[in-house]
Amino acid sequence: MAELPPVPGKLMLAGEYAVLRPNGVALAVAVGEVALAELTDGAADVTLHAFGQTFVLAAGTRHPTGLLGFVARALNWLEQHQGARLTRHLTLHVAGAIGGAKVGLGTSAAVTVATLRAVLHDAGTQWPAAQVADAARQIHGAGQGAGSGYDVTTIAHGGCIAYHRTPDRAVRLTWPTGLHGVALFSGEPAPTQAALDKLPMAAAHLDAMHDAAQVLLSVWQGPVAAILDALRACDAAFLAAAADDASLVPPHVVDLRARIASHGCLARASGAGGGDCVLAFADDAEAIARLAIDWQSSGGHLVALLPHDIAPEVA
Repeated sequence: MAELPPVPGKLMLAGEYAVLRPNGVALAVAVGEVALAELTDGAADVTLHAFGQTFVLAAGTRHPTGLLGFVARALNWLEQHQGARLTRHLTLHVAGAIGGAKVGLGTSAAVTVATLRAVLHDAGTQWPAAQVADAARQIHGAGQGAGSGYDVTTIAHGGCIAYHRTPDRAVRLTWPTGLHGVALFSGEPAPTQAALDKLPMAAAHLDAMHDAAQVLLSVWQGPVAAILDALRACDAAFLAAAADDASLVPPHVVDLRARIASHGCLARASGAGGGDCVLAFADDAEAIARLAIDWQSSGGHLVALLPHDIAPEVA
């Protein structure tokens, strides 16, 4: 049996809907372990364990849906473009859910990357992260129908990156010394398609989100106070858009943001808003720790501590 390194999920720190533009940019981190692939001797089928259920993709299965659809697209892409075929049984174990609800870490993107790497490993080939990301963007984009590609790019590279959409590329970043953060599960998922349906959004909101993300990137290696100010500006741009569409910050997220503020931390939506993860940042590690304990003691779930849970970079 061959067990491959786990594939992480992703969290967007800035960029939101503006990253979908041709000149879009996002700042994101890869976190945790969302997909684990195992290759064993046997028929070249796929077994996928996700959300408390087991799914099987038999060779020749046509048009599977859900996560299996992304697996099938990856297998087909590799065969058509690389002549690489799965020769052993592939088992995928997928995390990234709490109580059966997705937490917004990008399970379909992680499954796409995990499938690519498993088949390449089966063929005795290893691609650099940038090449995996390029292929995964094509495959995942075809399955999702829209999206910027920042999610598969972040997951393929690991670590902390700035993602530039035109041309698609990732710039590796170092997590700033003295910046602490936590991702909390809000308790309700935010479906990807529902977020994509928010577009087109007012150009003024997209401009503000883009400009705020650019400022954040410009100060990312600077003083923590400047980084927190830039994160606050990113949040202000997002909240301005939410003033036009209340579904971006539903009541349960409003409550969580208030709890975050009560601990002296800065609240941020992770990505497109609407639920899933809510981020909190501070220059005080103890404030973040107290917030995490408070949230967990009330029955809430902790998704990731930053920078502790940032996934390793992939060459």
